[in-house]
Amino acid sequence: ISSIEDSEASGVLEERIENLNNHFTYSIYRNVCRSLFEKDKLLFSFILCIGILKGKGKVNDAEWRFLLTGGVALDNPHPNPAEEWLPEKSWGEVVRTADIPALKDFY
Repeated sequence: ISSIEDSEASGVLEERIENLNNHFTYSIYRNVCRSLFEKDKLLFSFILCIGILKGKGKVNDAEWRFLLTGGVALDNPHPNPAEEWLPEKSWGEVVRTADIPALKDFY
């Protein structure tokens, strides 16, 4: 009810809904952050942002899963070009970026 009363009014339905969503989202964010430790606020903000973007269809699920997991580890046929400073696990993750269309030319 607070969002209905406090958000900016508009005669255009789509704009009014956007104003309500923005006000409600900010209200939730503000109230949740009051109960979080300072060190956890950035993580909460990131998760909230990803949730909003996923709801709008702006986050590719394959890219999101890769960010969370680093991809599924399989045998890596490509030799590590920088063994002295790049661990095999990290090199494997770099190679697996080729499975993500947006990152196909990464390495």
